[in-house]
Amino acid sequence: MSIAAILALTTMVAPRPKLVVLISIDQFRGDYIERFSDQFLPARSGGKIGGFRFLTETGAHYLDAHHNHLPTATGPGHATLMSGSEPFINGIAGNDWFDRKTGKRIYCVDDPTVKTIGGESSPMSPRNLKVTTVGDELKMATNGKSKVVGIAFKDRASILMAGHAADTVIWFDAKTGNWVTSSFYADKLPSWVSDINAQGTPAKTAGQKWEPLLPKEAYSTARLAPFAKPSATGPLFSHALTSNLGSFTTSSFGQEFVFKTVEAAFDGEKLGQHQTSDVLVVNLSTNDYVGHAYGPNSPEVMDITIRTDRLLSGLLNVIDRKVGIDNVNIVLTGDHGVVPIVEESNGVYKTGVQRVLDRNMGAAVEAAFTKQYGEGKYLLTAPDEMYLYLNHAFLAEKKVPLAEAQKFAVKTLQSVPGVFAAFTRTQIMEGELPRQEWLGMVTNGYNAEYGGDVLFVTQPGFYSGGGTGTGHGAPWKYDSHVPIIFRGPGINKGRYTRTVTTADIAPTLSILLGIEVPTGSIGHPLHEAIDKK
Repeated sequence: MSIAAILALTTMVAPRPKLVVLISIDQFRGDYIERFSDQFLPARSGGKIGGFRFLTETGAHYLDAHHNHLPTATGPGHATLMSGSEPFINGIAGNDWFDRKTGKRIYCVDDPTVKTIGGESSPMSPRNLKVTTVGDELKMATNGKSKVVGIAFKDRASILMAGHAADTVIWFDAKTGNWVTSSFYADKLPSWVSDINAQGTPAKTAGQKWEPLLPKEAYSTARLAPFAKPSATGPLFSHALTSNLGSFTTSSFGQEFVFKTVEAAFDGEKLGQHQTSDVLVVNLSTNDYVGHAYGPNSPEVMDITIRTDRLLSGLLNVIDRKVGIDNVNIVLTGDHGVVPIVEESNGVYKTGVQRVLDRNMGAAVEAAFTKQYGEGKYLLTAPDEMYLYLNHAFLAEKKVPLAEAQKFAVKTLQSVPGVFAAFTRTQIMEGELPRQEWLGMVTNGYNAEYGGDVLFVTQPGFYSGGGTGTGHGAPWKYDSHVPIIFRGPGINKGRYTRTVTTADIAPTLSILLGIEVPTGSIGHPLHEAIDKK
């Protein structure tokens, strides 16, 4: 091949980014980008870069992007984003799961073999993640020269996105108000993190109030949660922060704190200033805390989204000054969506949905088994993450075949109001599910080691959690739908309506970085975004 031909080929390859920044906004349903766009900053104004609109107008925006597994929860969602895998491969079967070997519940990033550094929270690591991440592959491809950094309030978010070989991974310790890490990653916190901790910012916010950023009329399309008391003369909402740091993380003050920490990481870790590409992964957990408490139609969710837009703008301008915005591949997405508060959905809009409690489903199954087979404890644990775990030893004592018990549990659950469908382990593992598109989420989410005897799914719009707020976890679009936006070198801007999945992010980033895809990746590159035009 001639030199001219070789040069022609090399010019077709986009320059590798100095930095990849993946921002996962927790519980950021896909419609929020369009729904609140009128209140977002312009893409550019006065020489400054905006927030969401800058990314959507200059990047590749996938409007029909979804998580493709169950449960649609934080742990599995973040495990997918930078691995391109799903729970049946990567081992992150939920935020928690029941382990039959030990008879105990396991939190997805628990690791008793390590120590917490910088605080008092339980020790955590990525040991339960059985695959590599983009960051891990980048470290291997560059002989460790690339920097990989993860930041989030939630341990499971920063850890599962950053992976095993990351340099700095920090999360929030609500007991001390500190950023912490574990001995899996380091023996001590980086000095820049210790400096932030020394400022004691979280504790200093006690007594302050989170109130709307914009005038009341800007929130006219939002509705207070059913339990909220409207103010006749004051602001639309007013939430006073207390000494309980949960009120800090569930407020605009917590969101600002995360962004300030992320901005400090650029100098602290010299991101984008190395001879090879670096990776920064960030999760904005506050959006999830707010959404659970007040629901997706609330002024609080609208306000935290608008504030996120402003804070995102600030971060993008920092990136531009320190690295150059066109030298950085930015990905924005979410870990799951959310269902509206059922009391609002049914009470105001007459949809007929209900709150269906897991404990009631468990009680119904125990009662049915007792009536059919006699007294005893037939469930090992309360239903959780859509699973029932049957007591195999007790069933053997009662001489009840396991397959029979699983089918009986399914039959019982299907008679419980609010349950849409239920399936046995055998049906899932042996490919005996009905031919319905959404059931791919069941097989993708079912981990052979940790999956229960029975999996059940609630009716669309129903919610199986208690309290006054809402949640997620179901296969329905409102829980799976998130945005995927790519922006930076090698990206073709545009609005794309092809259905894609969050597992497609990792292989797309791998191509942009010129590295191998993570070990468990089953996603596909987003070709519209990266194919040479």
